[in-house]
Amino acid sequence: MLQVELDIFSGMPNPEWTLSADEERELLERVRTDPAQLSPVTTEEEQFSLGYRGLIVRQTKQDDGAWSTARLASDRALPTAFRVGSRAAAQDSIAGWLLENEQAGLEDEVRAAVGEGVALVQSSWQVTDPAQAVDEKPEGDGADAPDGTPPPGELTVEGGTWWACGSNYFTANAAYFNEPAHVGLNNCYCFASNHRPDIRYALPGRRGGRPATVMSCADVTAGLYADGWQDGCQPNGLTIVLVIWPGRDYHFYRLVTGTPNWWWGHKPGGTPAKYTDDCGHSLYQQNGQGYAPNNCCRGNYTNFCGYFYQNNSTALVA
Repeated sequence: MLQVELDIFSGMPNPEWTLSADEERELLERVRTDPAQLSPVTTEEEQFSLGYRGLIVRQTKQDDGAWSTARLASDRALPTAFRVGSRAAAQDSIAGWLLENEQAGLEDEVRAAVGEGVALVQSSWQVTDPAQAVDEKPEGDGADAPDGTPPPGELTVEGGTWWACGSNYFTANAAYFNEPAHVGLNNCYCFASNHRPDIRYALPGRRGGRPATVMSCADVTAGLYADGWQDGCQPNGLTIVLVIWPGRDYHFYRLVTGTPNWWWGHKPGGTPAKYTDDCGHSLYQQNGQGYAPNNCCRGNYTNFCGYFYQNNSTALVA
């Protein structure tokens, strides 16, 4: 039995559907025709941005179906999980065919995001200590920041002064979240909370008894308050940022180093954590220049909801 996941959200559950026996046979023939379209679910060679990241196909149960019994031409067994859509198709796109499935039931706004294609950005997989990666003055004069966001240098944001929270807890630990056994099981809220519970769809407010149900700044913020997050600096605590894809999804960034470089990290869904934004900019600011969550490229996550703090090195999530 094969299950298809449209990998597009960071915090909320992705759309999923199951292939019929006939569709499983059709997929098998398409894979045999052009196996180069397949890539591992997670690989160092592919670093994804927020938004559409292709489709993940998983074998959820061994049965007597075509996928369980067939083998590739080289007598290799078929993979039990793989990604399509991130590599070019020599012939018909497997991802395009899967998206035509009626079970997908995708709304117009989601289909529009899919239509923009998969965007791969420069990998930061190997960067485990951002402070050691600074070898030049931070880029950024605001020219290629998203429309309507403050240019680098405009650091003052209502409700928060993260650069003044010098006693906060900092740890640039993307590598910890990117371990193969855990990278696909923890989402952006897990990374922001510095908690690796292996809960793929951890949700703000669930642990505090007030789970967010509407993807808006107000509703998700209420969930954060229930989980113990506050608006002002907390000594020896975590600093995070919430952004929203209105009505669809939420995403978080976490401050991972302090002065003078102020690096931020984030984890788009079940893909690797990184220290770059959707345009490949390094997420750090120095002397009022550079990029942070208030002015970086972040795709459909257009609503900036503010900074939040918790007086813990790890904020438990559920």
